[in-house]
This record gives sequence, structure tokens and C-alpha cells, in this order.
Amino acid sequence: MKNHGAKPSIWDDYGGITVIWAICMTAMFMTMTLLFDGVSVISAKRSIQSALDISALTGAKLLVDDSLSDEAIKARVEASFVENLATSQANLTCQSTVPDFDRDAGDVSVAVTCFYPPMLGGTIAPEKVEVTVNTKTFISQQKLDVAMVLDLSGSMNSSGKLDALKSASKLAAKSLVNAGKEGDIRVSYVAYSEAVNILKYGPYAWGDSATIEPMPGDVAPYYCVSERVGDSAWDDRPPGAGAYFPWGGGTCPDNGLFTLSSDLTSFDEAVDGLSASSATAGHLGVAWAWYLLSPKWAAVWPEESKPRAYEDSNARKVVILMTDGVFNNSTHSAYGSSSQQAVKLCGEMRKKGIVIFSVAFLAPPAGQQTLKDCAGDADHYFEASSNIELISAYADIARSLVVLRIVE
Repeated sequence: MKNHGAKPSIWDDYGGITVIWAICMTAMFMTMTLLFDGVSVISAKRSIQSALDISALTGAKLLVDDSLSDEAIKARVEASFVENLATSQANLTCQSTVPDFDRDAGDVSVAVTCFYPPMLGGTIAPEKVEVTVNTKTFISQQKLDVAMVLDLSGSMNSSGKLDALKSASKLAAKSLVNAGKEGDIRVSYVAYSEAVNILKYGPYAWGDSATIEPMPGDVAPYYCVSERVGDSAWDDRPPGAGAYFPWGGGTCPDNGLFTLSSDLTSFDEAVDGLSASSATAGHLGVAWAWYLLSPKWAAVWPEESKPRAYEDSNARKVVILMTDGVFNNSTHSAYGSSSQQAVKLCGEMRKKGIVIFSVAFLAPPAGQQTLKDCAGDADHYFEASSNIELISAYADIARSLVVLRIVE
């Protein structure tokens, strides 16, 4: 009898396909992991750069203190780097910083080497990736006032976005304030959702009182306002006849406003107290950022928060605007949508010499376009697709604002 051999089973075919599928999926996983690691290394380097810049600026400010030894300054530089890198959410191990400075010239150079552990470290990737960063800085005489516009709409409660915004804002503020002499650089913010809460300044803004009475310590004031109407809708005139603010109703953030200050402790405490809810009236945030920076509002804000003159050639005014969505809530639709009003206000601000940076934080195309139009300059527009990228974007903006101080 002739034996022709056993006929191949269909399960043999399936088995071969399964092996091929497994190989393909493994290769795809490895490729995606390597791509993720590549992006993570870039973000980590930006985080290191930001922390190193702050540490160098910290050292530069200490050079004038003859009571501090060189070793004491180096220790402060190292402590500053470690503290600020810890806020970046980056998974890094770093060696000690290597500072070098010239007391007479007033400059500080710092270098550091850090290591990032790839997800596939020890297999198809090295166990750790070395990242070396350098910076050189000095103290400049230029003054700077910055107003951050913070989106506290309900969507910011998801995926740790609000915590990332708080970290980004505080780190940027520290980087900015530490870059100048005491009082030369001030930071502020306005937080917006469905409306803006202007706290104790409410009665003045509504025209109920010509003076701002202190609020009791145990009272959390709520003065939610919407956009102005009439000729005052598009300029920065202070509250007054024909320029008061309508009641905003609805919901507005608890700590809605922080006026210009170099007090980082107070700034951090205010930011830490922020919570998110409701809709996105971004145009209100834009408008109140302008008021925080406008010298026409000098009589409204506290003495230490009085904005500098537009004509001051030694001072800059900057707005940092962000959202994770679309500006979708306006009270007076006759003046346009929230996005339309925001873009028009941004244009008026830029005419006054105010520089606007914008950050689209996982925002859809419509929201991105509004922020691009507000910035008015492609170099002033940033996109962040993760929490770490948001922190990095704010760090990059802060770095660009102190470019006259950070020279390398």
C-alpha cells in the first residue's frame, strides 16, 4: 500500500498565522515604545533645561552677596535644580550640577548630566539614555510684567490636566521672578470658566462703590462678571460711567484674580487653591489679563501691583493664554462669540505693545485657531498634547522671556 503522507491540518495554517501575527505585534509594540521614548527624552531635556535655567538665575542673584562663599552658592544652585526638576513630572536620575561663575562679570554657567530609563532598557534599547544640558545666565535690568490666563472650565478636571496647569504656572512664575532683581519682574493671573471672579474688586467694577473695602478673612467673595458692552468693550479704560461690568451669573473660579506681584509664595498658594468647573468664556480671561497690565487701572489695583506705563521702554508686558477647548460662552452675543471677542481683544492689546503667547493644551482645531489668531505670531503659539508637554511649553515661554538674561 502506497502511503502519500498525512494531509496538512487547517490548524497548522492557523498556527503559522498566529506566529506571524505575534511577531508583527511585537515589532509594532517595540516600534511604538521606541517612538514614545524618543518623545519622552525630548520632553525630559526641556524639563532639565528649565530647572537648570532657574538654578543658574538663582546663583546669579546671589553673586552680589559677599557674605556667601563660592561653595555656599554652588550648594544653593544644586538645591534649586533638584527642587524645580521635581515639579516637572519627568522620570530622571541626575548627577550633581557643575556650576561655574564670575562674581565680577555677574554671570553663572551650570551643566548637568541626567539619565532617562527607556521602557525597553536593557533589551533593544540601552538601560539608560544620557542627557547633558548647559546654561549660562546673568541678571539684566529689564523689567517684566506677566499676566497668565488660566482655563478652569470643567474639562480641566480630567486626566490630571489641572494639576499640570498648576505646576506649569508655578514653575514659569519662579523662572521669571528669579530672573530679575527684586521687584523688576512680576507675575499675575486671571482664571476663567463661565465668568471671571474679580473678588474684592467687584463693587468697584460694578459701580456700587468708589472704594474697595477689605473683605472679612472668613468670607470667600464671589463677584462674577461678564463682558462690558458699548465703546468700552474693546479697550482698557478703567471702571466708570459707561464702562462698568455686568453681573456674570453662573459659576466663576474661587481664586479668580491675582494681581501683579513678585511674591512667589502668595502666587503659589493662590494657584494651589484653584478648582475647575463649568463652561469656557475665554474672552473674559483675555480682557482681564489686559486690565491687570493696563496703567489705566493703576487706581484700581494695590500699590505694589500698579502696572507700568506703556511708554516705559525698559519694561515689557506679556500675556500667556491657554485653553484645553473652545471658547464657547459669551453673555452678549451681539458682540460676537467668545472666540471672536477674544481675537478682537487680543488684536487691541497687541496694538498697545503687549506680547501674547498662547498654548493649546489638547485643544480641538477651532480652539487652536483662536489661540493662533490671538498670538498673532507663529513663534508665540505652542501646542501641548500631554501634561508634561504643557509644563515644557510654559518653561519654553519663560525661557524666551528671559532671553536677555539666559545667554546660552
